[in-house]
Amino acid sequence: MSLINTAVGLLAISSPIGLLPVVVQAGRGNPVRIRRISRLAVLTFLCALIAACWWGQALLDLFGITLEAFRVAGGLILLPIGLRLIDGREVSHGSLDGTEDSAGVVPIGLPLLAGPGAISLVVADAPSAWQGKAALSAVIGLLAIIIYLLLIASMPLRQALGELQEKVISRLMGLLLSAIAVQMLVSGLRGCFPVLA
Repeated sequence: MSLINTAVGLLAISSPIGLLPVVVQAGRGNPVRIRRISRLAVLTFLCALIAACWWGQALLDLFGITLEAFRVAGGLILLPIGLRLIDGREVSHGSLDGTEDSAGVVPIGLPLLAGPGAISLVVADAPSAWQGKAALSAVIGLLAIIIYLLLIASMPLRQALGELQEKVISRLMGLLLSAIAVQMLVSGLRGCFPVLA
């Protein structure tokens, strides 16, 4: 799949718009705390996905898993997430107890931003050549910057968007994510069963 598809899929899975109330709650409405939590969450997201991009394939090889099989598994993981977003249900829950440091890393960084779906998508779409991995890493870095800017502006963004617009954006992301999941399944099944090509 193209880098654009991967970027759209990652943005849909991480769903930063849907995380705005979580970040505000974790930061207790304090802009300084919100900025710190956002920074930790995005750094966690960046590190997890860069590691998946560069070393995910080696891990698959270690366990004897083909890329096609992993694409099928990734599609099966992503499709229910997309359908839940379309249906307007919460994708995942996490406890926000503890310090802002721990809330920024877990659950906001992992698994809300960089969960199994995002990691699966990156591993399945990571090119084998180092130039491709570098390009995908750059895309992940750009997404991290965008997500950070959205999260640190969580309070004014929530007021500007309103509940209805948040729901519309979440459902649109769910539709895009579902389409990407189906494409991953089709590509993986064609690789596993050449007769389908």
